[in-house]
Amino acid sequence: MTNVTDFPTEPKRDLIKEMTGPENTGCSVIIDGRLMPHVAMYDRGHEIEFIIDHRLGFGFPREIAYQAASFAFAAMAIAAGFRHPSGLHNTQHPYAGECINLGEMP
Repeated sequence: MTNVTDFPTEPKRDLIKEMTGPENTGCSVIIDGRLMPHVAMYDRGHEIEFIIDHRLGFGFPREIAYQAASFAFAAMAIAAGFRHPSGLHNTQHPYAGECINLGEMP
């Protein structure tokens, strides 16, 4: 018998799956539960490509794609006059609508 308790480890989050939107094509982007406006995402395997307003595209390595999208989302919110995208920082109306994948509901 031993005194060592084996606590369960938390499963690693799949950030790409978390930000994949609910559309059939899966190209919308969700950051922190908010639908990123005018941005589409395409999973190319080792690269994630973001297309802004059907005009401008950037590819990022899979490992940093979530951070790049989060940065872009915050920059878009700030440029639109919001203090922060979440609405938790003294804004009456948060930037971007709330969105959730139905498969994630209990």
